[in-house]
Amino acid sequence: MYCSEEDKERIIKQFLPKIKHYAIRYHHPVYSFLEVEDLISAGIKGLLEALNKYNPALNVPLGAFIDYRIRGAILDEIRSVDVFSKEFRRKVESVKKAYKDLKNSGYEPSDEEIANSLNISIEQLQEVYQGITASDILSLDEHILSKEGDKLNILDILSDEKNFFEEIKNKEIYKKLSLAIDSLSEKEKLIVNLYYYEELNMREISEILGVSLSRVSQLHGKALLKIKNLLEKEIKDI
Repeated sequence: MYCSEEDKERIIKQFLPKIKHYAIRYHHPVYSFLEVEDLISAGIKGLLEALNKYNPALNVPLGAFIDYRIRGAILDEIRSVDVFSKEFRRKVESVKKAYKDLKNSGYEPSDEEIANSLNISIEQLQEVYQGITASDILSLDEHILSKEGDKLNILDILSDEKNFFEEIKNKEIYKKLSLAIDSLSEKEKLIVNLYYYEELNMREISEILGVSLSRVSQLHGKALLKIKNLLEKEIKDI
């Protein structure tokens, strides 16, 4: 799609608030060496690439296409710097497995039970929860497979902004997601609602709840752990 320099400047100004919104939304203390300004620059680059690659024949609104590419460019910028060691990733997977195994016993395991099963402290478990928040934002290649072999990304499903490439299938997934969210604690439900549907960032949520930023991140990570565990079974039947 051809755009004059004047048109590009106008469109950048139009979408700059959205770019800043995504930059702040996805910026996380775990990779704080990436400045918000770096993510804004990535978002502008994604916008310009969207203008170059937009094809009206796709029958997708230009605004939706630009929005999708901005978000993808910012997340790609974060992914380009791998801040998690293999050891930490193993810890995350161990916590996920421990939660799943205990949950399969027929009850909701407490943090103490998860920590005890892994022989780690509560503090170490909270660090992993915080890492789950950051790593799930980073790990766009972490998917759940449907029975047809389709890869479905949880963050795209959770986001209120519909992935227009899978909108029809997501209608059924939203039903499953609603049931999964209903299983969360009241505080976890509130954080999911504020982050994914109200589109507040973690700092704004921490101010609303009156808790630290790290605590919000921990609760968010635990909520994702629960949601993904429940959806793994349900989505395979879609």
